[in-house]
Amino acid sequence: MHEDIAAIRDDFPILSRSVGDEQLVYLDNAATTQTPEQVYDVFEEFYAGYNANVHRGIHTLSHEASVAYEEAHDRLAEFIGASGGREELIFTKNTTESINLVAYGVGLNELGPGDNVVTTEMEHHASLVTWQQVAKRTGADVRFIRVDDDGKLDLEHAAELIDNDTQLMSIVHVSNVLGTVNPVEELTELAHEQDALVFIDGAQAVPNRRVDVEEIDADFYAFSGHKMAGPTGVGCLYGKHHLLESMEPFLYGGEMIRHVTYEDSTWNRPPWKFEAGTPPIAEGIALAAAADYLDDVGMDFVEERENELAQYALERLTERDDVEVYGPPLGEARSGLVAFNLDGVHGHDLSALLDERGIAVRAGDHCTQPLHDRLDIPGSVRASFYVYNTTDEIDQLLDALDVARDELDSHLASEQYHDLVYEHYRNPQNTGGLSNPTFTKHSEETSCGDDGEFHVDVAEDGTIENIAFESESCAVSSAVASMLSERLEGMSLEEVAELDGFVDEVLDGTYPDIRRDCVVGPEEVICEAAREQMDGSNGRAVL
Repeated sequence: MHEDIAAIRDDFPILSRSVGDEQLVYLDNAATTQTPEQVYDVFEEFYAGYNANVHRGIHTLSHEASVAYEEAHDRLAEFIGASGGREELIFTKNTTESINLVAYGVGLNELGPGDNVVTTEMEHHASLVTWQQVAKRTGADVRFIRVDDDGKLDLEHAAELIDNDTQLMSIVHVSNVLGTVNPVEELTELAHEQDALVFIDGAQAVPNRRVDVEEIDADFYAFSGHKMAGPTGVGCLYGKHHLLESMEPFLYGGEMIRHVTYEDSTWNRPPWKFEAGTPPIAEGIALAAAADYLDDVGMDFVEERENELAQYALERLTERDDVEVYGPPLGEARSGLVAFNLDGVHGHDLSALLDERGIAVRAGDHCTQPLHDRLDIPGSVRASFYVYNTTDEIDQLLDALDVARDELDSHLASEQYHDLVYEHYRNPQNTGGLSNPTFTKHSEETSCGDDGEFHVDVAEDGTIENIAFESESCAVSSAVASMLSERLEGMSLEEVAELDGFVDEVLDGTYPDIRRDCVVGPEEVICEAAREQMDGSNGRAVL
């Protein structure tokens, strides 16, 4: 291990903890990075030394807190190359809130029928859903730039989509699934040629590469603290000053006002105009400390290290015949993550098996369900790296893949699970579809990638005559679906509709709490289906 990496790891005491009897291997950094002592010590300094509200007190503690909080704005602006300082840098809760701030301030006020927003097929739900809902309210359209087979954006398609009616383009800088680093400067230029505003989701970029919002020429740029060695509960929105001046706020209250009468109010200057109420004071100050920490490590080094780890993992994974990986091919620059699937082992099951070895990864659709639909997979496993990770940790992940199938059997046979789960996992009942069912009910569990469908024949007397299920779900969810199919035959729709809690009761709580969604999901779906049939409706259920 490189001497510098050893020193960096010493700054993160959590990396020395154990999970059960195993040493922690933390590979879930795209969700949240760990926090160094240099950052969380700032919380103690604040709360022990000058805890007070900002901008509201003519006393020493409030003054000290206000100065530190204002300087934190300046520091984060500097970190991303915003020369306007604090007047262009708003503290929010996270990237999601930043997107919503622009959606309310610009989208709802500026968009209308005939207008369009251009975004991409690889967007996080925080962006995709927000613009989708704004479009529904305003009558605007949302257009999606295609993702090609190598996980890159089709720039020719982008040029076709961006036209005179495009009011805003919202794009992710780095994909949280594919690891793709998008050409944001080129895309921004395309949008500006049509006088469209540009919003960039930098949640997966600012933590691991040098970002200069002025070089990109972004109109808005957002990122989160918890993905860049900082605290949770704080993020940043950069906006060009003239845009922030003209935008309407979407949160009202104290601090964001200049003058109030019983009849009307006027707003404070940016950024305070957009920071209603008591802001995340300690979190903002600590986030500035995270920027200091990353600059001390060196952002060029962070980017180089992440790419090195990702390329190592990608090379080892692509050597295997039983693994499918997603995103840019080996040798091309990517962010420090690799999403993949292991043949024959659902992502949720693999994540649970890895956890038993102390290895933390993420499984599911990673808040990009449409992208996974585009890839024609229910979910994926994502290993994501940060500057403190090592190739030895990646080797532990890869070693675990070699024995995953065998360990899944013993995992489900362990005392963690009721015997019925193991029995129905090994010998599932009523699998497959029915040729002409009375109704079908589809379910998708977006947190882990479970995907299945019940097929049900209902007799004339309203009882279930035949039931079957098709499943691309994890082992536990599939086993529960099998249990249910066996139990429900002969029951009336009224009885099925009132089953709530049946599986939980039968299994008597013999399963890990983190598997609860897998256990209750199939029952919730079939109960909802029975209620729909009694009401004369039918449809898809998304859990």
